[in-house]
Amino acid sequence: MKSVCKNILIGLFGFISFTACDDIDEADRIIIGKVEEHLVQAEEKTVEAEGQSFTYVDQHQILIEDFTGWRCVNCPNMAAFLASNIESMYPSVIVSLHPASNSLSNSDRVASNFSLSCTLADEIANTVAGSNVASSLSLPAVSIDQMLYEGQALHSGDTTTVYNTLRSLAYDQYISYFISGKAYANLATNVKKTSDKSYQLSTLVVPGTYSNKNVLLQLWLLESGIVAYQSTQSGVIRDYVNNHVLRMSINGNQGEVIALGEDYVVKNHTLSFEGTSYIADNCSVVAIVSDPNTHEVINCIEVEL
Repeated sequence: MKSVCKNILIGLFGFISFTACDDIDEADRIIIGKVEEHLVQAEEKTVEAEGQSFTYVDQHQILIEDFTGWRCVNCPNMAAFLASNIESMYPSVIVSLHPASNSLSNSDRVASNFSLSCTLADEIANTVAGSNVASSLSLPAVSIDQMLYEGQALHSGDTTTVYNTLRSLAYDQYISYFISGKAYANLATNVKKTSDKSYQLSTLVVPGTYSNKNVLLQLWLLESGIVAYQSTQSGVIRDYVNNHVLRMSINGNQGEVIALGEDYVVKNHTLSFEGTSYIADNCSVVAIVSDPNTHEVINCIEVEL
């Protein structure tokens, strides 16, 4: 299987002290977004199932959903912020979503050629927000693990306040899983090319500490290295490189609910590139398991084709 993470070292922030603030040395204070030199080694495990060998890393990865558009001048700044301040600090998966209904990404001839719009992005935005907001979504907007934070699941804008909120939320999620021991399930996806245009996907879901509950499994196709127009604060860039772009769902826009017991579950799906212009070598599959009721993400992985 490609892109299997081996012996991932997870950056761990300074330990929380219960002593008075006056007794804490400045060097030991927790600074949100600053990785300290405390490392935890995630364990790699292998499962033999249905004639296949599945390898996964025993950890929770944060799902970062970045809602964006080609005419959004602040979106490149948000993408750079996510890459340098969250993706590089936490075990995480980034998905870039271009809502089809948003006028910032799909309003004229140029947009029709360079918007990268996807109607599934609208459905995801509405699901995360719990209402019909995709058509009026202010870009850029970001969701982390589809978790509520101060009553909101989507954090919109391009200000220092929004950046700090996202960093803080990612830190909270990190702490909840790696220090507080929040329950999660594990994932592994094997990819096998079956023809010039088709792939067989086998996804393993392992209960871990999250068991005897229903989970929602979603499989998304992403494409990176897409060169297109992008508006910025300095003007239009004609050769902007878009990464992590959501192209389509592999197992239905709503995904599928599976009963997760005490043992692993394997689901098989076919991915077809027929009728698309996507470049398979630039594509990856993201597998997500979430709570079907709250939509909180339990875990996610990204696997190259």
